[in-house]
Amino acid sequence: MLKAVLFDMDDTLVDINLSAFIAVWAKDMAGLLADVARKNPLATFATFTGAVLNLNNNAREDTDTGTNRAFFNSFIEQRCGVPLDDPVIAEVFRYYEREVLPRRNDGIIAARPMEGAREALEEVASRGLRCALLTNPCFSPECIGCRMAWGDIADAPFELITTLDTSTRCKPSPTYYLEALEKLRLEPSEVLMVGNDPKRDFPTPDCGIQTAFIGGKQPVRATWAGSMAAFARSFDEIEERFLERQEHNLLELVQDVRS
Repeated sequence: MLKAVLFDMDDTLVDINLSAFIAVWAKDMAGLLADVARKNPLATFATFTGAVLNLNNNAREDTDTGTNRAFFNSFIEQRCGVPLDDPVIAEVFRYYEREVLPRRNDGIIAARPMEGAREALEEVASRGLRCALLTNPCFSPECIGCRMAWGDIADAPFELITTLDTSTRCKPSPTYYLEALEKLRLEPSEVLMVGNDPKRDFPTPDCGIQTAFIGGKQPVRATWAGSMAAFARSFDEIEERFLERQEHNLLELVQDVRS
């Protein structure tokens, strides 16, 4: 049975030039880091982007169970000596993401509500299904909240929003997805992930989560594919496909056990 729908955010629920956004955000944050550390801005930009890259690539030991923020902060402190978890320093970055970043949306970033996103969220809620926002957790709550506001989904009834503070890995690691499901007290077979990135919105390796793909082509592993606007209109079909694949997977499991 389908119990919950998990949504990606960027280019799924929010129409945004994500590359442009990351470029602006990283430049501004690295500039603040340079001011705090009293170091060359180019050097701090390299350090900051290196931290983001290593975080996204899950470049850490399997035994490391610290949060993404702990990993990120440790990387920064080791390379430029700035303790980002110091309350005074942390507030500098929080202030930027809370007060300044929301005004940085321009014609290049062009963040706006995704067509059909509100309708999709309403359709899920109308069926009594639970809902969570599984956006890649390499950003702070303030940074994610900024983009949610641009996409007009800040008031959506998400039970969980993954951030730097809630996760110990990033997409597409199964650990990231399974941690989120543990918080929601759900099994992989009970949820549908909705996302636009064939590399990150499908757990790799597979951990039993089905995905509805928002895009023109249908990846092999996708249960359904189409635009976000079509998602709400097609939910009966999507749920039917979900149940069919669930039954197929169960039959395969039974056959494997018998063999």
